Amino acid sequence: MASFVKSTPSDREERDRQKKYWIEHSTDLTIESMTVNSDSHELDFEETAEVISLLPPYEGKTVVELGAGIGRFTAELAQRAAQVLAVDFIEDVTRKNESINGHHKNVKFLCADLTSPKLDIPEDSVDFVFSNFLLMYMSDEEVKFLAGRMIKWLKVGGYIFFRESCFQHSKNSDKKHESIHYREPRFYSKVFKECYAKDNSGNVFELSLLGCKPSGVYLRNKKSQNQICWIWQKVRSDNDRGFQLFLDTVQYKSSGILRYERVFGHGFVSPGGLDTTKEFVAKLDLKPGQKVLDVGCGIGGAEFYMAEKFNVEVVGIDLSINMISLALERAIGLKCSVEFEVADCTKKTYPDHTFDIIYSRDTILHIQDKPSLFRSFYKWLKPEGKLFITDYCRNAGTLSPQFAEYIEQRGYDLHDVKTYGQMIEDAGFSEVGSEDRTYQFIQVLQQELEAVEEQKDTFIHDFSEEGYNDIVSGWKAKLNRSLSGEQRWGLFFAKKIN
Repeated sequence: MASFVKSTPSDREERDRQKKYWIEHSTDLTIESMTVNSDSHELDFEETAEVISLLPPYEGKTVVELGAGIGRFTAELAQRAAQVLAVDFIEDVTRKNESINGHHKNVKFLCADLTSPKLDIPEDSVDFVFSNFLLMYMSDEEVKFLAGRMIKWLKVGGYIFFRESCFQHSKNSDKKHESIHYREPRFYSKVFKECYAKDNSGNVFELSLLGCKPSGVYLRNKKSQNQICWIWQKVRSDNDRGFQLFLDTVQYKSSGILRYERVFGHGFVSPGGLDTTKEFVAKLDLKPGQKVLDVGCGIGGAEFYMAEKFNVEVVGIDLSINMISLALERAIGLKCSVEFEVADCTKKTYPDHTFDIIYSRDTILHIQDKPSLFRSFYKWLKPEGKLFITDYCRNAGTLSPQFAEYIEQRGYDLHDVKTYGQMIEDAGFSEVGSEDRTYQFIQVLQQELEAVEEQKDTFIHDFSEEGYNDIVSGWKAKLNRSLSGEQRWGLFFAKKIN
């Protein structure tokens, strides 16, 4: 854990002055919007309801609300929690919250600096830590210090929820606003992902990311991806997050993603990039207003293409924090309806009949229980909905020891094209089309390899010689496996008819 860098008195006074200005200013705006502007009034209620709906279960639990302000969420939390500790560092604001919400007998109010040793919350005593637009007022080191405190306060299995304004601030902002840190989402993801705590028995605990997504209210009303929500859970280090850690620290490190993108084309980390995306999306016959789910969305290229070209709503989910962080960054300034979320498709749930299209490119090879996932897809699709998948496959015969070792090392679950299609049909789908597209995969690999080799000097300059060699050797290995007939590439199209 990074140590907290102590501020000087003058630094703290200036920081406190700026924070107080912002909190009072934002409070004034909220009060004005609720009494004068009916549209803002409705938006405030819609936004509050959305945040509450995203929270993990906290009925009958102990909740700590950090940066509680005048109590926008204090009353909401008090309705379900056994006990709420509402903390803010400004005395006048804390008193105001107490005057509004003091009738809730399960709420205590505390004026304290969140980075001060005087804030004494016992370790392993809290079920849920909540904050809303708090960390953006803190320095990087303060955020790291507070994250370390949170994980210590939490009981095992406890949750952290926070929402922050990310990316660039308004061009109209003045110097008074400079104390706000509009960070990239990956900063918060990295800080909390790297937190850990130990108990007296030497057991190590960390934070598992359960969800990371932009506010749907802001997305619908402002076409903005700037308001990001995170949910974390405290877990033992040896029983969770293994595959996600592999993705973000080995296969899809941020530098690795950018190398893949250089090969596949801007916005893409799947074979053929924009060219194959255009070809495959054309099969979907998209209509304006339809809703699409992309499972394993990567950095968002297909989402942006579908939303901008066909005026559809697209939800992209991916287990890689690094992928979603980049996708969110790329969405800034775009007016199309695209939403990204860090989520495990095997654990994620949607209401029945939510989507018109479910689309997935070279992702489901990671999923061991494909039949269960395909049954979920079937439920999530509307009647007459369509399923489109491309994925790595294998031949139907005996595998060579080399290819078997490769599959095991990667943790892939590969099937021959016919078996794969049968699993989709067994899940209830009709008109299932299963195509072996290995010939196309080979052509795409050859084209991509040639392009990288032609740009060798530029590639090495922008990345590294090691990065260049990794790409070239990886593409040659895929070519050899495909040319030998062992590795196949399947395309699957199906409909929900009922």
